[in-house]
Amino acid sequence: MKAMKVMLMLIVSVLVLDAFVAKYFFNLSWTLPGVSLALFIVSLVFIRPRKMKNSSVQGWVLGEALELSDPNHPVLVKNAMISKKALNLGVIAMGAQGTGKTESVILGQSKAIKGYSPHSGFALFDGKGDIDTYKKFVAMGEKPDYFFSSELPGSDSINLFVGETSDVIDRLTTLLIGETTSTTFYADDQRAVLARLLPLFLNLNLPVNLKDLYVGLTVPAAGRDLLKASRALNLDPSVIQFAEAWFDLPSKTRMKNISGLLNRLIVFITGPHADRLNCYAPDIDFSQMIEKGQTFYAHLPLTAFSRDVAIAIINMFEVEARKRQLAGTEGLDVYPLFFDDWSGFFHEGFAPFSARCRSAEMPLSFGFQSKAHLDAVSHTFLNALDDTVATKIIMRTQGGATAKYVQQMLCEFETPEITQSDSVVRGETLSMRKEYRIDPRQLRELNPGEAYISTLQEEEGETKNPLWKVQLQRPDFTGWQKILLPSAKTHEMGHGLNFWEKYMAGADMKSLEIRIKEVLEQDKGLKEAGYTDEEDQPC
Repeated sequence: MKAMKVMLMLIVSVLVLDAFVAKYFFNLSWTLPGVSLALFIVSLVFIRPRKMKNSSVQGWVLGEALELSDPNHPVLVKNAMISKKALNLGVIAMGAQGTGKTESVILGQSKAIKGYSPHSGFALFDGKGDIDTYKKFVAMGEKPDYFFSSELPGSDSINLFVGETSDVIDRLTTLLIGETTSTTFYADDQRAVLARLLPLFLNLNLPVNLKDLYVGLTVPAAGRDLLKASRALNLDPSVIQFAEAWFDLPSKTRMKNISGLLNRLIVFITGPHADRLNCYAPDIDFSQMIEKGQTFYAHLPLTAFSRDVAIAIINMFEVEARKRQLAGTEGLDVYPLFFDDWSGFFHEGFAPFSARCRSAEMPLSFGFQSKAHLDAVSHTFLNALDDTVATKIIMRTQGGATAKYVQQMLCEFETPEITQSDSVVRGETLSMRKEYRIDPRQLRELNPGEAYISTLQEEEGETKNPLWKVQLQRPDFTGWQKILLPSAKTHEMGHGLNFWEKYMAGADMKSLEIRIKEVLEQDKGLKEAGYTDEEDQPC
């Protein structure tokens, strides 16, 4: 581009010189139009690009704001903007119900992304499960590419049993066993079972799902098939030997050691949600979705089941964040993650997940209602949020504890104070006193959409921390009441390992429990009779 400008400038200079020479020596009439044309070319090459560059959006434009870094001397800011750089360090929004936190902040920022990063996708996690939020999201022109719900039948499908072996082991360990700082025999044994068997499932060159895992764990014939296929594919002999050692155990021992894991697994393979979690060819491919800059909407009303599924989905995003981080983020489009009313979904692994996302150009933004919701998060992670998130948006808050926390978050300012002495020699002393920038009553009297915003700005090489009072604009979602929820879907499991159809066709939860009990009783009866059950023979 620079070389082209130099060449064009030389051409224009020659043209201008020729025009003046022609006018001086030959008095030609075309000299003035020639000069005008030359100047026009100059304006196209040099002036227009600069105007275009200056008019590009560099962040989330908020409009008019009152700057309150020193509340005693407020300054009107005509066009306040949270920079893209600050947004990439995350946002925390806090506001009571009805303050516009979801509409003005969560939906507002998601709408603004296309202005400052037009090729970016994003994910929105709705922890309230309010279908009105989804309708408004669609009505403002942001219909998601993918919609997942733990309750609504219109959900797109996922497969929790996809990815690299180590990633799937981590995911299913968290999902089926849980994370704990204590060590127990049964928890350790269950982890060992997953570490032994999952490599076999994931190296069959066939799609697998959680139903296949359940059958492989509970049906001896399925276990024999799994080992046979693994040998035929010449998998690592040591991996096969570890699996064989587990299958060689008596059925009763195997079932007893993994009974807790099986109970958790049943939740994900039966019931109305099972079809959307166990598709061999799921609608949602998280890797492709992020790479293509597509949008993902997760409707997750807080229940024990929703929390479990949310943790699994978070793990899938963490896998993609690690890939981006290791490959290098230079040139990657940002992929923000928005979490609305997420306090009930935080889990032990969320802090390292958030740290990885920050370094992978996947900034996190949160919406909380009060300090009580923040207290549901570990204090360590809460402090990390406060330290790493650059932008705090505070809307109307009611409670005293929340107001005090906000005051501390927005810091203090110094104000002059004159004190008089009553001693024999009367005099006055000028000192500086620190005060909070915001009074609790001011927080309680904010109108819907009004907010105090603390963020970071770079001006002339200096980093500043302005505090603005603004009226956030809601996106236009006129007619949202008429928006329909996604149509109900029937998800076919498709082609894969298909252990379920082969061994458990037509089974429901009751029959599954009976099946396990029968295996244990049969094992017990044969042992008492002095026989060895075929199921206990090496597979």
